[in-house]
Amino acid sequence: MAVGAEFVISGGLLLADANSQAQPRDILVSAGQIKTVAAPGSFSMSGVAVLDACRKLIIPGIVNAHYHSHDVLSRGMFEDIPLEVWIALAIMPPTRSLGAREVRIRTLFGAIDCLRNGITTVQDMLGCGPGSEPQIEAAIQAYEDVGIRCVLGLQVGNRPPIDCLPGIREVLPPDLTPLLSGTPPSVQRILDFVSAPLFSKGSERLSFAIAPGSPQRCSLELMSGLARLSADHNLPLVTHVNESRLQVFLAEELYAEYGGSVLDYLEAAGALNGRLCMAHGIWFSDSEIERIAMAGAAVATCPTSNLKLKNGVAPLRKLKHAGVRLALGCDNTSAGDSQNPFEAMKLICNLNAGKGAAESTFLATDALQLATSGGAKILGLGEKLGALKEGMLADVALIDLSDPSYVPLNDAARQIVYCESGRGVHTVIVNGKVVVEDRQLKTMDYGKLVDECLELSEIYVHDQRLHHANLKSVIPSILAVVRNQSKRRLDFNRWLFADDALAHDLA
Repeated sequence: MAVGAEFVISGGLLLADANSQAQPRDILVSAGQIKTVAAPGSFSMSGVAVLDACRKLIIPGIVNAHYHSHDVLSRGMFEDIPLEVWIALAIMPPTRSLGAREVRIRTLFGAIDCLRNGITTVQDMLGCGPGSEPQIEAAIQAYEDVGIRCVLGLQVGNRPPIDCLPGIREVLPPDLTPLLSGTPPSVQRILDFVSAPLFSKGSERLSFAIAPGSPQRCSLELMSGLARLSADHNLPLVTHVNESRLQVFLAEELYAEYGGSVLDYLEAAGALNGRLCMAHGIWFSDSEIERIAMAGAAVATCPTSNLKLKNGVAPLRKLKHAGVRLALGCDNTSAGDSQNPFEAMKLICNLNAGKGAAESTFLATDALQLATSGGAKILGLGEKLGALKEGMLADVALIDLSDPSYVPLNDAARQIVYCESGRGVHTVIVNGKVVVEDRQLKTMDYGKLVDECLELSEIYVHDQRLHHANLKSVIPSILAVVRNQSKRRLDFNRWLFADDALAHDLA
């Protein structure tokens, strides 16, 4: 149904935040905000539009705190490869120039995947660089048109892949070196590129983060410049840190003069502070975890892609116990394959429960908190999002309680985390506007978008095949680096313990 600037969500059960109990409440929404939350029947319905929430669970919109829209069209293309091979195949630049139309379509489909799964805010680390301004404009307009809230980070770096793989020069034939090399723009040009939209492009639903791709992809000059932008504009700084085991050894090599840890490098650049959110954060030692907590930095965990890309399991119990702020991300569509926060929440709980008979300390309420207020806080939106209370923005998801997952409703948080698949998401409201109703996108003609996407897909798939063929000769060298580094010892372990190793696993 169409609702105006002011309407009442009536007849539903409200789960105001992750630690609340579901109870009957009506919500008055006005000008994009929650004006009043009251007992059923408290509002006069005369002349006010009503959104019927009968048999619906009303929850805060989910915050996807780590995501990339640049590879949405690659879903289903990869499996059984480690992170470093996936980066080469999925993330390195395409063999052709991207048009604004393709960027728009991929941005829309990623956003629609998010919205259909109850995600109302997404932090998009968009791979780009100087010269891609038209593509940035297309992505921004796509977010505006589809109706999702976005914290956009222009993901940049200035160090080529060959400098991000310890030992690669020893195993890569010299004639293949150009395939992993390149000449980056100047640091100042990159900084100008990142800062330009900060002065003119914001809106009610669009804000920004500063997004160095990862410390190893950025020179100290660039990382320091990006950290200054974060400080000057009071914006979150989001980046990938210690996603794989190999990166621990890379840090020892790259950052020896700073102390040998990626945290030493971030501190030298002025980035290790309360604005920093590190995606993945798997391979941290206990002392590094304490250091992160003392700095006030945060970690956005991405359990689905962490497992698929053979990176291990983040030490969430230790991070939580140390007081590190945590959030939840669904990551790349070609790495986790879907923007499904329910799957990720369930993994958080079950991976921690599966570590032994002791209390896991990660319950359904903890996972739901990471996916709502946790993400809002680390993105600088904690006073506006993550709970459904008076004065907060009206970013809301309505879950269908007639779905078998909720019949009977015994515990709202547990059934969201352990039972929900995304199937129960019925209605989604962003900034007081209904963008999904009865599981259907309301802001755009979805059928037309599907036709456009299928039209583009042949070109995209052809490009990917060319790209993969171009890199076929270097993949064995990358795999050799990964295997060589896996034989080195560490004082801590983030793998899932298993006793089903095969003989070739040890080769």
